[in-house]
Amino acid sequence: MEENIFLPKQANLNKDDVGSNWLQTMARFIFILTIGLLPIFFIPNVYIALGFTKTYFVIVGIFAALILFGVSILRRTEVRFSLPATLVLFWLFVLISLASALLSGDRTDAIYGNILEVHTVGFFVLLGVILTITIVFGEKMSAIARLFIVSIFSTLALLASHLIRLMAGPDVLSFGLFTSSADSWLGSFNDLAIYAGMVILVTLLVVQRINLTTLAKSLASAVLFLSLLFLAIVNFSVVWLIVGLFSLFILLYLLSKDTWLRRENESSHFVPKAAFFMTGAVVVVSFVFIIGGSYLGVKINNLSNINYLEVRPSVGATVDIIGSVYSQDAFLGVGPNRFDDAWRLHRDPVINQTNFWNTDFAAGNGFVPTLFATTGVAGGMAFVIFLLSFLYIGYRLFFSPNLEKLDRNWFTVGLVTFFTAIYLWLMTIVYVPGVVIMILAIVMTGLTLSVYKVSVPNKDIVIDVVNKRRYGVVLMVLVLVVIVVSSSLLFKVTKQYLAQVNYADAVRSAESIGQMDAMLQHSQDLFAQDLFVAERAKLRLGELYRLLAIPEPTEEDIQVFQGTLVEGINMAEQAILLDSTNPVNYALLGSFYGLLDPSETEELVKRRDGSFKQAQSLDPINPSYSVLWAQLAARQGDYNTARQQLGDAIQLKNNYTEALFLLSQIDILEKKTDNAIAVTKSIINIEPYNPTRYFQLGVLLTTAGEAEKAAEAFKQAIALDNNYANARYFLALNYLDAGRKDEALEQLRIVEITNQDNSELKAMIKSIEAGEFEGVTPGFTVPVNDGKVVETQGEVTTASEVPETDLVTPLNQTVEPTEGGVVSETE
Repeated sequence: MEENIFLPKQANLNKDDVGSNWLQTMARFIFILTIGLLPIFFIPNVYIALGFTKTYFVIVGIFAALILFGVSILRRTEVRFSLPATLVLFWLFVLISLASALLSGDRTDAIYGNILEVHTVGFFVLLGVILTITIVFGEKMSAIARLFIVSIFSTLALLASHLIRLMAGPDVLSFGLFTSSADSWLGSFNDLAIYAGMVILVTLLVVQRINLTTLAKSLASAVLFLSLLFLAIVNFSVVWLIVGLFSLFILLYLLSKDTWLRRENESSHFVPKAAFFMTGAVVVVSFVFIIGGSYLGVKINNLSNINYLEVRPSVGATVDIIGSVYSQDAFLGVGPNRFDDAWRLHRDPVINQTNFWNTDFAAGNGFVPTLFATTGVAGGMAFVIFLLSFLYIGYRLFFSPNLEKLDRNWFTVGLVTFFTAIYLWLMTIVYVPGVVIMILAIVMTGLTLSVYKVSVPNKDIVIDVVNKRRYGVVLMVLVLVVIVVSSSLLFKVTKQYLAQVNYADAVRSAESIGQMDAMLQHSQDLFAQDLFVAERAKLRLGELYRLLAIPEPTEEDIQVFQGTLVEGINMAEQAILLDSTNPVNYALLGSFYGLLDPSETEELVKRRDGSFKQAQSLDPINPSYSVLWAQLAARQGDYNTARQQLGDAIQLKNNYTEALFLLSQIDILEKKTDNAIAVTKSIINIEPYNPTRYFQLGVLLTTAGEAEKAAEAFKQAIALDNNYANARYFLALNYLDAGRKDEALEQLRIVEITNQDNSELKAMIKSIEAGEFEGVTPGFTVPVNDGKVVETQGEVTTASEVPETDLVTPLNQTVEPTEGGVVSETE
């Protein structure tokens, strides 16, 4: 009997053209296209987070390459591999993160998240697979060269497309997905700045190593110019600093390369003049923006008409969150992808006096600091040790006597990949990059390890499957496991992706409530997530409010109300089961109970109050739950509970318009207007710069019939906060009562700018213009929004004003600071 019954004979194997080499070639081809096209890849008319689309694209490509490579191993007579310490350390970090996720109390968010965010264990696993497969595929110079060629094409397409959109308008090349010039094929605008900085560094490293042709020099100069242009437009302060320091280091290297850095008996190094010129230009431009970035940023962005200001929790605020988390679980932290939960529980109450009082930040000031909060000391230190081991690899690589002697091309690849990886990993310390930047960082790390493996002799582990057939059996089992696990994970992520696509379509294009509910149900069936169930519950809550507004409901209306209420309660409870750490789910359940008459049974009151107390315990600094609780209590005539909750809300946030307005309405209903006016005036003496107190006084004075004094109070509120839309709205009502129609319309049109979706406001303006306005009856909620100056999309939070607090840090210098946070009407 032959020694090996599982593998063909060696003679036949070597002649097999459809064997190992062909399968590995296909695997490398897929890998190169996946990573090379990643910066410009997106799917038109798929309205979900761009990062999730890119992540899914990478998962499909990497797993396909992994399966092909696994199958190709079965065509070999022996398998050689090595396990670099850096690779082992990264997988150790992944295992620690998984342990943290399993013990976090919210496994779904920690492992999968909503869209497989960069903080999830699922994304960490993807990075580990990419790192592993990059080390294997990077052993051939031809594969690396092809990857760089495809990446150059992607870079040129990315820069050219943004230049065209900048010149021709944001609608050009938008494919229905992008609405402003600050939207990018790559991800966030700051990700584009990081990518531009990477392109600059790679260009400088390459031009000083290679004697380029005239055409290549022109192309490199154009790429360098465009990268500097976009970096200037985004004006990401930290990128300028890092690029400036790296380029200065390269310039100093070029100046000393031909003198004391030259080895004994070594010929002179060739240093192209283009390298000196390009590097010097980058150094000058970088330090000009480092010194005068605020002034230049505003001027450039006034010309480009782009105002992009991303904000993050400051270093101090992040450290405070980490300290609070460690008081409960220092070893494994709060759990991956759960920084927002920690932020809600432990943020400084001072944040309530800013525009970010209701913002749940998904991460701290950087990716690495966030790991210390989410995965604890164990996960954070494991990642830091991984980075340190990579630095040690770089040290050994560039001080190895073998590399320069071996091949100049390998040295160039090692130089470019190592310093690019260092640059990108540095950005993870001070920022939370998106999908593309994180994947590029891990790919560059893998390529550096490949160069190290080729250049520094290491002993490989060899498995001879011809002479020891039991190894062949084990290898087959391992390949089978890889195929099954990869296919299962791909199937799981595909369902999650399709669920998000369907959800986005439901929100964007559903023509009726019934259709939207059916689409949300389909998303829920694909991937169980509290988001989809909660949205279905909100649809029923809206229907209940509609039924309550009917003056004389029929028997059918009553039956529909009861059935809808039961469905809504069940869905809210289901959302809680799916995510018991989300306070919104408890507030939603409390809202359903709050619609029932509390006089029927005390149990309803207990359930309502218990739900809101649970929401408050998960988000103790947020006053919005107290106001919602007070609104429901006031609707039922329970003014004592409403006053108590409003008092708690105002104590947390003394400029909370919704709370003060509702308190004023309760004072009016209880005939306590005069006393409330006196109290409000006394509070104004203590808080003379609080615009919401003047707004409250104006509402009370209006009810008391003192129209002129009320108008003065509203004007004072507007003077303190020019964006105070509710003060303008009530001032307009005051003008209408006085017959000053034109002045009223002027105020309402300013309010309309920040309330484009308010159909009641638009109808009101039209009725005033037609002379058919009959007045409005104030309810328990403020009639308009005061302007959305903070917006969160995915993990990126942007603001229209520079934060006036040290708890939040602005990353870009593109918005001119305004005195007191007030924007003039001309702006």
